[in-house]
Amino acid sequence: MLLQFSHDPEATTLYAYFTELEAGQAVYTLEYPASLLLDGDGQVVGLRLDLDDEVTLDQLELALDDEFGRLDMETGFLSILIPGGVAARAVALEQTAILDLDADERILGVELAPPADLLTPERLVRLASVMVSLDDAPQAGEGPVVFVPEPEVEEPEELEEPETAPSTPDRQPPTPDQPRLRSGFVALVGKPNVGKSTLLNALLGQKVTIVSPRAQTTRVPVRGILSRPDAQVVFIDTPGIHKPSHKMGQFMVDLAERSLPGADVICFMVDISQPPSQLDRQIAEQVQRARGHRLLLLNKVDVPPRRGGTYMEEYRDLGRWEMELAISARRGQGLAGLLDEIVARLPHGHALYPTEQVTDQTEQQLAGELVREKVLFFIQQEVPHAVAVEVDEWEQKDAAVYIRMTINVEKSSQKGILIGAGGAMLKRIGSAARQDIERMLAQKVFLELWVKVRENWRDDISAMGWLGYRAKDWS
Repeated sequence: MLLQFSHDPEATTLYAYFTELEAGQAVYTLEYPASLLLDGDGQVVGLRLDLDDEVTLDQLELALDDEFGRLDMETGFLSILIPGGVAARAVALEQTAILDLDADERILGVELAPPADLLTPERLVRLASVMVSLDDAPQAGEGPVVFVPEPEVEEPEELEEPETAPSTPDRQPPTPDQPRLRSGFVALVGKPNVGKSTLLNALLGQKVTIVSPRAQTTRVPVRGILSRPDAQVVFIDTPGIHKPSHKMGQFMVDLAERSLPGADVICFMVDISQPPSQLDRQIAEQVQRARGHRLLLLNKVDVPPRRGGTYMEEYRDLGRWEMELAISARRGQGLAGLLDEIVARLPHGHALYPTEQVTDQTEQQLAGELVREKVLFFIQQEVPHAVAVEVDEWEQKDAAVYIRMTINVEKSSQKGILIGAGGAMLKRIGSAARQDIERMLAQKVFLELWVKVRENWRDDISAMGWLGYRAKDWS
């Protein structure tokens, strides 16, 4: 067994391998939260994966080497350190790590996507002894492609232009009396955890909605606004459509479905690495009934299908699509082409929002969501989806913002898990959230967090309204 790293500066990716890889050896993938481990000088000396009970010791056979791999059975942290490396701190990564597995489901290596400032040559000095160059550069023709369905053969008399919205975009330039700007609403829909929020953040080039490896992270529609000289695109990141088990879940599904009728373009997003589920089929049927232009987004083309083969045809057969586009929201592949296809389908009109505005969320709402994101990231038990965050105080004093928030949970046991021994977990959540809020506000932040039990709030309509989940606010 061995430990090697590779760095792809163009993709801003760092790879760690636990064995010599052969072509086709990696056939499965998993995703887990990860951190980079830095020494006292701020140099990268390893990584940490935050695993759960789904990963077995057999799967960790290659990673648990006495020279570099350590597993903390209590926390589920798998630490990978270069020989002689001493970790002084861990920097949590926004993007989850992709774990490559072989046919026996052993973990072969890890793909990380840290921010560029953690991958500078100065940061990677300590990895030099275990760094190898990338063997396989992409060949011509590889990567995301755009799939255009073949035109259907119809009888000549059926080729008249329908009175309703055209099924193909109007690519002709506007007449002199038309505004040259295209503008409209684009709904991103799909089942939970297919990458809708990741796509929105990637398209806008900044974070306007939280992400996590957990399903049902997005609770309410979030609008992200992309303005450019020829267009203004208002993306609506909807909650994942699922079979609800409580009133909060039904609220989320209702809001997602309500976004369909008014959208000019509907992007039905799926995970191409997995076969279509019954839920995918149900959502596709809903999309087919909507009036807007319908695009099929085949996300996660960078993730090998878990059982081999391809599921593209199965997804294409779920409905009639003007176009299918294969993308990787996580790695930014295929997004320029996707954006061009969306803009081409928007009506001519005027800007719907000020050009400097990038979201309809207030700073207070975003800050509360960043706290909830950290709960989703750090807590591995049933607590995360029972959490609702209230912003109680927000006061600007000199060059700093003083914020007090309450994290609501449904049970006393959840409160204990969230606070942790000696308050350690709550401090961890608060510290990580404060850093993100400071980056968002570009100023110093003092953040105070409290935890409160509000029993079974997800099945209490009045409690949901008190916590800010009111349907009228997203009508």
